[in-house]
Amino acid sequence: MQRKLGLWAVLALVIGDMIGSGIFFTPGELARVANAEWQVYFFWALCGLITLCGALTLAELATLLPRAGVYYHALTEAYGPFAGFLQGWVQMLVTGPGSIAGIAFLFGELANQIFGSDSPQLRLLWAIGAILIFAAVNLRGASWGGRTQIILTSAKLVGLGALIFGGVWIAAPAEIVVANAAAAGDSGLFGTFRFIGLGVAVVLFTYDGWIDASHIAGEVRNPRRNFPLAMGAGVVVITAVYLLVNFAFLRVVPLQEMRANPTMVASTVAEAAFGAAGGVAVNALMWVSIFGALGGLVMALPRLFYATVSAYVESASNSAFAPIFRGLAYLSPKTSVPGGAILFTAGAAIVALVFFGSFAKIVSFVLVPLQIMNILLVSSVYRLRPRLGHADAYQTPGYPWVPAIFIVVMAAFLVSALVYNPVDSSIGIGLTLSGIPVYRLLQRSGGS
Repeated sequence: MQRKLGLWAVLALVIGDMIGSGIFFTPGELARVANAEWQVYFFWALCGLITLCGALTLAELATLLPRAGVYYHALTEAYGPFAGFLQGWVQMLVTGPGSIAGIAFLFGELANQIFGSDSPQLRLLWAIGAILIFAAVNLRGASWGGRTQIILTSAKLVGLGALIFGGVWIAAPAEIVVANAAAAGDSGLFGTFRFIGLGVAVVLFTYDGWIDASHIAGEVRNPRRNFPLAMGAGVVVITAVYLLVNFAFLRVVPLQEMRANPTMVASTVAEAAFGAAGGVAVNALMWVSIFGALGGLVMALPRLFYATVSAYVESASNSAFAPIFRGLAYLSPKTSVPGGAILFTAGAAIVALVFFGSFAKIVSFVLVPLQIMNILLVSSVYRLRPRLGHADAYQTPGYPWVPAIFIVVMAAFLVSALVYNPVDSSIGIGLTLSGIPVYRLLQRSGGS
């Protein structure tokens, strides 16, 4: 692969993957948990801090292993080839195609709304078309994908900036109402932890997507400088934008009204600032945001699949998987992009769209195994720094506590998922373990 991506392209991918549709709906959902405005800001800032802990650690891993698919390489180097293979198996089997399919489905839904249609066939065509567009862009080369992300991320930030400006400077402020009701179950130490856990659970996944940027580390110029800057600055910018959006929302729509209509908060603020056209503009902004997030996934995930499969091409040469592995490991000699993995990613996502609709249910099955892999990824810094690090390399600020914060928080979510959603969690674990016989077959075929 060729190192063609600069700081701005990586920064655009970090921000673009994280800003999807969540910021438009999560404030309304959080209003059902928070009972004071300061709590809203507390939860968004806290989740930004947790994400920053993971992102800064990932930045160190990407500088220690500046290759395509850092996720795979870090797990393999720290915990052995089976750990690296298993995360790739889960990502390729369900979470990668499922994530793209779910976002594309939402993109098609919003396209129908904007153009006044309720046709499920047209919604599917919009979704498939968006996936194919980004596959074609990324097949042209890494520079094309990077420039596309810069344009789309810039459009998102401009749109959110206009929404913030309208909510703060144009729309009339709402009347201040003093709430007397306390949040249920927030008394005592256990109640406080439960209350914080509920708020973090609502907000944290609006910050999701920061790991995806690491998949392109093999194509970043000067990765030891650009990657840490992009990861740190990206999360800080996102946190600031999210806090400003919530400030604008709360200025126009009090918490009580947010609870009553949680999905209409963004539209209400836009209409208050810009009139009837504001609601249409918000739909268009969400459309662009989702389009950009989709593009980031189609750009990043094939790099992870390529890295995972490339390590097993030789061992699979004597097995029935040989043609599949060779195709997924194909690197275009003209553009130096993983063309086979890009085509596979687009094709698998389209299959998911056609047969599973939004694919959201099956993605929920792998929440537990995926978060286990994320915890292992962040924890790998404890094993890799002593082995691969050197004095003048980038190091995670606040080490060893910063990685530990992320690990502890995500471990708590794992426990919660296992307790409150045991069926889906068990299915996800079962799908993950289905990779064991495949791995053993590869070992028998050629050794790994």
